Amino acid sequence: MNIQILHKYLVKELFRTFLPSLLCFEFVLLLGFSIQLLHKGLDVPSLFSVLPYMALYTMPHALPTSLLTATVMSYGRLSADNEITAIKVAGIHLHNLVTPVVVMGILFSILALYLNAEVLPRSYYKVRQLQERAVKKVLATHFITAKKKIDFYPYHIFIGSVESSNFKDIAVFEYVDDYIVNILLAEEGEIEIDDDGNQVFLTLRRGEFLKPDSGNSVDSPTTGSFEEAVFKIPLRKTVRHSALKYTTLTNLIELRREIDNKLSSIDTQFKDPEKTIKRARKGIQLVDDKKSEIKVKLLKAEKKINDSETNISKQEGTIKRAKFNLNIYENYINVAKGNIRKLAREKESEEELESQEPKQNREEEFAKNITLIKKIINKEKRRIKMTNRKILVSKRLVDEEKEEVEKIALEVEELNLNNKNLEKEYVILAEQIAMAEKQKLRRELSINIHKRLSPSLASLSFILIGIPLGIMTRSSNMLVSLGISFILILFIYYPLVATGLVVAESMSFPIIPSVWGANIVNLIISALLFRKIFRQ
Repeated sequence: MNIQILHKYLVKELFRTFLPSLLCFEFVLLLGFSIQLLHKGLDVPSLFSVLPYMALYTMPHALPTSLLTATVMSYGRLSADNEITAIKVAGIHLHNLVTPVVVMGILFSILALYLNAEVLPRSYYKVRQLQERAVKKVLATHFITAKKKIDFYPYHIFIGSVESSNFKDIAVFEYVDDYIVNILLAEEGEIEIDDDGNQVFLTLRRGEFLKPDSGNSVDSPTTGSFEEAVFKIPLRKTVRHSALKYTTLTNLIELRREIDNKLSSIDTQFKDPEKTIKRARKGIQLVDDKKSEIKVKLLKAEKKINDSETNISKQEGTIKRAKFNLNIYENYINVAKGNIRKLAREKESEEELESQEPKQNREEEFAKNITLIKKIINKEKRRIKMTNRKILVSKRLVDEEKEEVEKIALEVEELNLNNKNLEKEYVILAEQIAMAEKQKLRRELSINIHKRLSPSLASLSFILIGIPLGIMTRSSNMLVSLGISFILILFIYYPLVATGLVVAESMSFPIIPSVWGANIVNLIISALLFRKIFRQ
């Protein structure tokens, strides 16, 4: 028998059952996704607009299943009709029955790789562009100029303007799997987050419910209106680095290379970046609290220094005025003493001239004037004494205030030093978070890369399982093939895939065995089955 004719015959038999199986599984998957989206609120026109992208999305899932069903059914029929026995009797080795279909499995794996790596990300991006255009269309139709956007995944809130705590011209878009399923429009409202931070209370007034319209009409269909309503939005965890789903495999690899280059300069890396980020954020919170306390203390110290400097300036002004007064008082005393000397000279002159005025009267008048002048001198001396005492008090207050300023300055210096240390600690913690985030991003990039690669191998691994299973079952019944396919896929492959992704994202298990585990199990099963049929 000509080997090439045999290979063509095997490939023809495979495709004879593969194409109907692919159409069947594509239809089932599209129907399931459509029912799910319609149940979540997507309208029929919008559903038809995204069906082509959904078909691309389901293709990598339908390919392995269809190939497994087609392989089991083809080789089951060959075995049931004893064609395999006849081929063996003709002296053709069993590997000649396997090689062409395995080659087809490799080609389909390459096709699935291309779909996962390049086509699907662009398809996701097209869907996002459609949604952005739909959002702009709704906003433009209702004359809303969105100056602010708030994301409460899976809700996007667009706000036209803000007046105090009151928002004007509000548009709320609800998404399910990148598709808009509900729209709320309101003239005004408020947004509040509960104390636990678990949900958002959105109070809207004078609004309406809309459904997304993917048709050519300008107006979106209105499905209801309200005067005032309060909506509760649960704060779900936002999908991290959601833009990665729009990134092609080559770009993912390039991004990971850039992250690797950045991390290569770091000697030690964190074993658990997630715990490191949580610990560092708590540390940053403590640092912020301490910095706030220091800021309050610095403000108090600044106020005390300003008060002390004000008091010093006031007391120095008092001392300056007191010294000025001292000069005046001393001048008064000097003038008074000069008057005493002047009176004494006048008395002597009158005695020499033998004034006709009685001597007794002159003595009394002289004594009276002297007494008055001495009273003035004593008064000025008391004022000098009081002023000196005032100067001493002011100097003592100035010294005390200066000591207080020096003391506060030392405290301020210590507070500034503590603040600098806290700044350094903050920088260290921020660098730890940045490095841990890079590690997380690198792991997430690696997971996404392997998630694009590993499903591609499923086409080959399922063919390798299907060949021996078909030979062993010896049945060309479509239901038997579908039953085997569903058992392998629903109870073995996809549970392993889901478990592997959960384990890989937990940051505690190696990525390759986690993501590739399902394919590794398939290859092990296929190796055991081939060993069994080769021994027969």
